[in-house]
Amino acid sequence: MAINRLLLICTLSFTLLGLGACHPGPDSSQSLAADPSYSASLSADGRYALISSKEGIRLWDLRQGAVKYQWTQGSAANDVIATDISVNGEYAVTLSRDSVALWKIADGRAAGWWSLPAVAQTVAVADNGQLLVGLADGAVMSLTPTTGVLVKFLGHSEKVNSVALSADGRLALTGANDATALLWRTQDAQVLKRWQMDSRVLKVALSRSGNLSLVSDSTGNADIWHNDSGKLASSLAIVRRQMNISAARFIQQEQALLTGTPARELSLWQVDSGKKVANWQVSLPKKPLPQSAVVYSVSESDNGQLQSISSASLLERWSAPTQR
Repeated sequence: MAINRLLLICTLSFTLLGLGACHPGPDSSQSLAADPSYSASLSADGRYALISSKEGIRLWDLRQGAVKYQWTQGSAANDVIATDISVNGEYAVTLSRDSVALWKIADGRAAGWWSLPAVAQTVAVADNGQLLVGLADGAVMSLTPTTGVLVKFLGHSEKVNSVALSADGRLALTGANDATALLWRTQDAQVLKRWQMDSRVLKVALSRSGNLSLVSDSTGNADIWHNDSGKLASSLAIVRRQMNISAARFIQQEQALLTGTPARELSLWQVDSGKKVANWQVSLPKKPLPQSAVVYSVSESDNGQLQSISSASLLERWSAPTQR
């Protein structure tokens, strides 16, 4: 009877929501903070989790199941709103509204701290420690600490909502309220590709190789592009209007895309077709409010499990479905 009831619920969910598959819950769940988090990031290999909450800034070593470092940026009252970890797992970056800090994961030491000329919104870090910071005034700051080179990119006319860097730091992808996404060289701020969307660009992502770009807007449009040719690889088959993407990562040798939303959704997509392969919901926080969770970051661990971390401060692991 219980199995039949679960099957009925799954069937209804598939019919009403258009989900690619029904998954009752995560394989495992771990709380990384007692309170909801302000921001969180997972490393590409799923080893590290960087989380900002009332408890401060903590870097977790997930293989050891313990906090590796606790950091402070600026005042004792933590105001870090955005985080990122380099693909190679060597650098972590934390961003407040007025400053950015770079950390070395090997020894936990600060590699640099910089004040910002305008209100900060979003941040990314490359394998060499290069930083990309999107600002509310439409500018993007590209900083290479090893050389001291600072490039101010002025390609956007409105607030920058999302930034991404290729692993080698050579390519930047930025999206803003002006409904454009721009692919450009960090060396000289030369724009290579320009993609116009229907509404505000809320999330962008670059594949590790820099060959693919994801651009998604506020009205349920999400496109994957080949960066060399500028041709469309696919559009995600989103059936629900105004589905916003809050987290995204190319995985499985760049054949799949894993995304999260502000509405608890975790989805796996085929890159070449845009078809949804599977869909899950991350867990709600244990406390009564809020009764929702934003998916902050997603990744694929070394053993092929999918991982998510949300505003509920929960790290959850999911079994990847077998694709035909």
